[in-house]
Amino acid sequence: MSLVDYSDLKDDIENAAEPKVLPAGTEVKARIINVRSGISDKNDCPWFSPVFDVPAEPMVKEFNDFFWELQRDKLTAKEFERAKFQFKSFATAFGIDYARPLSLEDDLPGKEGYLIVGVKKDDTYGEQNTVRKYVAGK
Repeated sequence: MSLVDYSDLKDDIENAAEPKVLPAGTEVKARIINVRSGISDKNDCPWFSPVFDVPAEPMVKEFNDFFWELQRDKLTAKEFERAKFQFKSFATAFGIDYARPLSLEDDLPGKEGYLIVGVKKDDTYGEQNTVRKYVAGK
């Protein structure tokens, strides 16, 4: 491995800011940086989880949201209707064209949209932002 010299960044490194969480109710422009996916053990329904960052605030911790894939036969009627509304809100805020096939992992990263954050406390990870609401038409 080659030698690395950070001596010119010594003060910057020593004064580096700690990652932060935005206050609940803050409206931000978020960017999708990754999409995780899987299949639920509970109902065998596929799900996906976009991971967001806030480009204007580089020290804000990344956060995510959870979506069921819209499979009527795998979800209860209530779950399906709520999942449709949640996806519609998300797609509208991030300009996602769901009238054509899309690859969640390939087509969503890089898209930007507005949302309002919430805050949850986690025993393992401390405070984290969540998506409280998607904001359309900003």
